[in-house]
Amino acid sequence: MIRMENKDMSQMDAKRAAQLLEKWISVYDMDDAKAWEKDEFPFIKDTSKAMKLSIQMLRGKSAVKGAQLHAAAAQLLEYVDEYGMDSPSEWEQENIPFVKEVLEAVNFTVALLKK
Repeated sequence: MIRMENKDMSQMDAKRAAQLLEKWISVYDMDDAKAWEKDEFPFIKDTSKAMKLSIQMLRGKSAVKGAQLHAAAAQLLEYVDEYGMDSPSEWEQENIPFVKEVLEAVNFTVALLKK
């Protein structure tokens, strides 16, 4: 049973990636300026916009192409780096599975945005 769960988690698709990005925005209050330090929020706001554009693209509801998609991909990668999403030691133990799954969704999304 565990093996099957791991297999399902590793099979990222557009629908799952969109759901995970939406959940990330919500869990981390990325649209709430009061939830963030004043100097951090502009970056978080830009990342939230990039995630929302990505969600639209993943769902086939975006007409945006080219440079805007590449800019969104760059923003997502910068966020991953800035907040240590690719460093499990940076996260509380109970959050690691969720962070890893969202990181997989981000990498999946970035690959599509760069096409």
